[in-house]
Amino acid sequence: MSATFTAAGFRRGFLEGLALLPGMIAFGIIFGVLAGQVGISILGAASMSVFVYAGTAQLLALHAWGAPDVLVAAVVAVIAMNSRYVLFGAAMQPWMRGLSPWIAYPSMFLMVDANWATAMQERDAGRRDVAVFAGMGLGCGVGWLAGTIAGTGFGQLLGDTYRLGLDFFLPAFFLSLACGFWKGRADLLPLLIGGGVAILFDRFVGGSWHVLAGGFAGSLAAAFLTKPQKAGATAPKQGGA
Repeated sequence: MSATFTAAGFRRGFLEGLALLPGMIAFGIIFGVLAGQVGISILGAASMSVFVYAGTAQLLALHAWGAPDVLVAAVVAVIAMNSRYVLFGAAMQPWMRGLSPWIAYPSMFLMVDANWATAMQERDAGRRDVAVFAGMGLGCGVGWLAGTIAGTGFGQLLGDTYRLGLDFFLPAFFLSLACGFWKGRADLLPLLIGGGVAILFDRFVGGSWHVLAGGFAGSLAAAFLTKPQKAGATAPKQGGA
């Protein structure tokens, strides 16, 4: 059965995306405030949220915004943080098979974690209306853009936002993101190596290269210095007590 794209599916997905508006708006406000703090205009921040549409990557780009290699930093940030979407897209391909490329590829631009998870639920339920995925992505995007505009405008009224401690938001956010990736003690060595290399590059190299160097070092450590768990080593016991 080929995938479809219906108005009813788009409407259903869009309404489900609107249910996520409070969280998307709040996240967008934080990005907007920080974007204004580094000198990005409301139009510039809104344009970034429309054309990049990737919250974590945009926040990471802000972290290196004042660096002399800001363009390199922004590109590296977007690629590094959004590389997971390559795998997400590969998982989507069989579900979208048969859909016109003129519909499929623009729909993929609207991919976020939330509507990808919804698409996988739709797939598991045997439904193939891709419009649900696109509608939800657009609904999330409305909240993200609204929050960005509000945050950038409101942030200008706050004056020096560093006195409010908002400069700590970026390291705190990415620390919480790293904690979410924690799977066990095997992750400790890559985390320490990546963090250590990033600190060294930030101290002695400067610019935004600590982002790339830390991520690359941590990835190599995870690939070559950690041993994969044996199958069934941590499997839960079956049966009653």
